[in-house]
Amino acid sequence: MPIRLASRRQQSGLSLIEVLIATVVLSTGLLGLAGLQIAGMKTTHNSYQMQQATWIVHDLLEKMRANRAEVFRMSTASTPVPQSSYLLANLTNAATHCADLTKKPSKDCATALCSHEELATYDLHQTLCGYGSSTGVSNVLMGGQLQITCPTGDCSNGVTVNLQWDERNATRQADFAGTGADVADGIETFTINLNAVL
Repeated sequence: MPIRLASRRQQSGLSLIEVLIATVVLSTGLLGLAGLQIAGMKTTHNSYQMQQATWIVHDLLEKMRANRAEVFRMSTASTPVPQSSYLLANLTNAATHCADLTKKPSKDCATALCSHEELATYDLHQTLCGYGSSTGVSNVLMGGQLQITCPTGDCSNGVTVNLQWDERNATRQADFAGTGADVADGIETFTINLNAVL
């Protein structure tokens, strides 16, 4: 029986086209994986920011609860209005507040004896500016703003704390050119609005 030799025309490996198709499919999968990784990192960062903001609000409310005399202080006018040093009638930008040296408390209430009003000023400054590089609204939250009001006109009936900050969000597009079209990655504002009775 004669031995047949393999024809030189038979394929013995992968063609260049098959290699190119496999490379494109692999590259597409890796790009999708990278996109998922970035989206996961953004979500994790947003969750971290929300946790930090919640902690800041909780810490401020505990400080206010410890200094109720100042929180509940009213004017002596015929129609009394809240006079607490904790109150911020409008949204106050933390970075602007901290840059203004006139807003700095006159005493360090952590080491010195302070009145109720001085303690409130100190607490508010610590909340907005922090006591280190990793605390305070200005250091932790991008574009952080704080507002504290007494919605009923009497803080003994409750206070409202409104904390806002900005986050970069690739899913929300911004119209920087004013054309009416969504053209670039935008910024989303997050808010914690809490009503509390002290």
